[in-house]
Amino acid sequence: MKSQIAKLGHVAIHTPDLEESLWFFNEVLGLQIVEQTNDTAYLRGQRDWEHHTLSITESGQKGVDHIAFRTSSADALSELADQFETNGTDVTYLDAGVESGQGEAIRIEKFGHPYEFYYDVEKPRAPEDQRSGLKNRNYTEAVANRIAPRRIDHVHVQDPSETATDHAVWLEDELGFRLNERYRAEDDELWGWWLAVTPLPHDIAIHREPPGSSEGFHHLSYHLDSLNELWSAADILSEHGIEPDGGPGRHAITRADFLYVSDPASGFRIELFAGPGYLNFEPDWEPIEWTEEDIGGETNHQWVGQGPAWDGLEYVN
Repeated sequence: MKSQIAKLGHVAIHTPDLEESLWFFNEVLGLQIVEQTNDTAYLRGQRDWEHHTLSITESGQKGVDHIAFRTSSADALSELADQFETNGTDVTYLDAGVESGQGEAIRIEKFGHPYEFYYDVEKPRAPEDQRSGLKNRNYTEAVANRIAPRRIDHVHVQDPSETATDHAVWLEDELGFRLNERYRAEDDELWGWWLAVTPLPHDIAIHREPPGSSEGFHHLSYHLDSLNELWSAADILSEHGIEPDGGPGRHAITRADFLYVSDPASGFRIELFAGPGYLNFEPDWEPIEWTEEDIGGETNHQWVGQGPAWDGLEYVN
């Protein structure tokens, strides 16, 4: 089926201290602040075009508010809302402007994960004194720090065993995601799914937690251009007294280079993802399946380097 989803749009998070979180995301990582209200800041990468790819709200809490995907058209957004309601999913409708820089949107909760979908969105150019002279880029490299994430890449979430498979099937069957890769654990059950609506290796990934676990959000990924930039990023983090959660290293699954780090204030984890590994343009793709015999255990399936812990953040109701 042709997906009504065009791409990953943004993630909205909560922090107990906006000033400290902006120190991390803006000054250390180098995400650009597009707009800031009293309690919320909107940021994006050097080559992101949408109004924001990350919003941070000071609420006294830690956690994720929602994961947002942009639809392929305004009609696709309306069709998606009708589809959800027909299938018995409660839909919340948001007016334009409820979220800064964004038009009308809908929100649902599936398998404990808060999803948002929208089409209309502002795409402000960088301020003139920060604008690239290259028309196919937004910000000039002259305003970038040494990390400077380029663009939003993917999200990774977690589910208890009871719902993990159903969540992955829902993304495929109802939203039209393509399953690119999966990992089968020693118990012969699937442990991980890497799914995409774009040619990227994945726009969203899911991994399975033990029975009775809570669903959660593991990380948001931003793209860098090369492995060398990950090593520079590790140096910068060290200079600021921040220890990475994992890496630099290379994933076997998705074939990309990685470094994980969390905001000290909010606990929100970012993966810096270089590569991009591969791009998939095949219309008849068959999912690649990995096992421990191929690449090691499900929680450490790297070619090089140690991955992060597999605990995630809760969602904020």
